[in-house]
Amino acid sequence: MRYFFDRRITIRRSKRIDQNRTAYSATGTAAGYCASMQEPSPEKQQLFEGNIGNIFECFVSDECPAMDGDQVVQSGVIYSVKSVKLMDFSNTHYKRLTIVR
Repeated sequence: MRYFFDRRITIRRSKRIDQNRTAYSATGTAAGYCASMQEPSPEKQQLFEGNIGNIFECFVSDECPAMDGDQVVQSGVIYSVKSVKLMDFSNTHYKRLTIVR
């Protein structure tokens, strides 16, 4: 699976600045993850209000700390993480992120 990871991404998480403000920031441990991004099936696009051209599936290693609500930055483009699913097939483990631009 790792052979298909052809892009580098950064995971950003919302951090509280003070009592009233939050901001997304990248942590040092969440930068430079290898990933593969693909367009999802038409059935999956319908689940997310049919955002054709704006929704992608991002495959990363299972060590990636991505969670729902995080942001993925790839080549300056910011995507929101809508769902995270851990895929476990015998000795092949990876996470499938559904992201929206």
